[in-house]
Amino acid sequence: MTRLGQVESETLLKHGIVMISLGTLVCALGSSMAKPIHQDLGYIIAALIIGGYLLIALLSAGLRPPRRIATAYIGVGLIMVSYALVSAIQSKPLELVGLLAGLLSLFWGAWYLSIAFTFLPTSPQAVGLCALAAANSSLGVILGTRTEVSKLSTVTVCGCYTILLGIQIYLTAAMLHRELMREKVPDRP
Repeated sequence: MTRLGQVESETLLKHGIVMISLGTLVCALGSSMAKPIHQDLGYIIAALIIGGYLLIALLSAGLRPPRRIATAYIGVGLIMVSYALVSAIQSKPLELVGLLAGLLSLFWGAWYLSIAFTFLPTSPQAVGLCALAAANSSLGVILGTRTEVSKLSTVTVCGCYTILLGIQIYLTAAMLHRELMREKVPDRP
């Protein structure tokens, strides 16, 4: 696990920094959307930013959850997409930014769950990572299925959530790095 953990720790550190930066950018877009003339353009740019990062995270070699976990989370993601499409057909606006942020949180929830399985089941690390997986999955479903919120509110909430997710990822990288250092240094009597 040492080599794999080192790669995961470095990959997570980079992803955490990128998520914090992108979340800050999306929040800035939200503040520029206060003028009605900029609302649609800001919404499209926020969707492109979050969707682009989701694509980067999905294609990242260091972030592949196990097949069983990924299958379950893909199923939940498909249900969210179906719900959003049915809502759009019923003349409600399609919340693309919320849907993409929800799918992003489901991805990280699956990743947290898969990394929790590398620790002993009763260890504080496994319990904490499972709690993060549950919280992110729940928030992902909420973000992905809310269709009655304004575009400005959606972009602002998704930007703040992206910052929070970036901080979680960054701190998880620090925790994994600390665990790797514990493995390298033998216990002294």
